[in-house]
Amino acid sequence: MNNQISEQDLFKKVDKLPTEMTPERDLWLGIERAIQDKQQSSIVPNGAKKIISMAWAASVVAAVLVTWLSISPSPQNIKPPVNLVAEMQLNFNQQKQAMLVSFGQPQISQLPKEMQEQLAQLASARQSIEKALLNDVNNSDLLNLLRWTQKQELELIKQLFSPQWQSI
Repeated sequence: MNNQISEQDLFKKVDKLPTEMTPERDLWLGIERAIQDKQQSSIVPNGAKKIISMAWAASVVAAVLVTWLSISPSPQNIKPPVNLVAEMQLNFNQQKQAMLVSFGQPQISQLPKEMQEQLAQLASARQSIEKALLNDVNNSDLLNLLRWTQKQELELIKQLFSPQWQSI
């Protein structure tokens, strides 16, 4: 028996094959049932799952202990209360001055009127928030708003004075 066929014969037989095959029955029902019935299996073996869950529990306990030890007041750790608003103002002023120095002490008065107005509006908003915080020092919403306003003011200064690279 000669089982060798020429390449041309092979191509002819391949061309005669149908381009599509339809299954004898509807497969979607089985696929759908398998998806619904199949529980998600993990790659991790059961023994390793127990070790991982114990490690998680141990890390949570360790985190709670470390937090509790760092928060619990001890005679050495008692510090005078920090005025958060004053610290935020000091940090902002230092960042602003450092940024202006890095840009060569630019004159804000030389900016276009619109930019001066935007900087003035941000400064005014920041000062209003700082005044409101004098009455309610622990208001987290006002603290977040102050942080956001300070960030916006610094970003605007950076955009106005940072050197723009020329594109070709």
